[in-house]
Amino acid sequence: MVGNIDPRVGTAPVRSPGLLTAMRLLTLVGLAVSVYLTVVHYNDVPLICSESATIDCASVTTSEYSKLFGIPVPLLGLVFFVGFGALVVSAAWSSTHPVLRWGRLAAVIVGTLFVVYLVTAELVLGKVCLWCTAVHVITVLLLGLVLTDEYRRLGSGT
Repeated sequence: MVGNIDPRVGTAPVRSPGLLTAMRLLTLVGLAVSVYLTVVHYNDVPLICSESATIDCASVTTSEYSKLFGIPVPLLGLVFFVGFGALVVSAAWSSTHPVLRWGRLAAVIVGTLFVVYLVTAELVLGKVCLWCTAVHVITVLLLGLVLTDEYRRLGSGT
């Protein structure tokens, strides 16, 4: 029956396929970097990273800031990118269900706040991890893409 259709779930507005492609690619790259950092963490192998007075991945990834509540930061990144990846699969992307839209937005906002914490930790340490920076940039770019999508949706009235 047509009268029983949930008004929260319907046809999604036409959206930029480029936006979705960019989100998916960034998510895959972020996931790959997070997998690499997680494997390195648990196998105690050296990172492939150039070293200088400022750039020192090992110092950052083994510092007191490399865990949050006992959970390794790369594992948190892995969970973030897997979760965000689930929010940009075709079924989730085409849905207008508010939980999915808010979930994408909440995920990248929390991710970006975590990036602020991690960059602050690097500043305190006086060291920069290039792998970590890649994840930071990807997370902020994802925030920009999600905000762009939401802005376009608001402009279209959906």
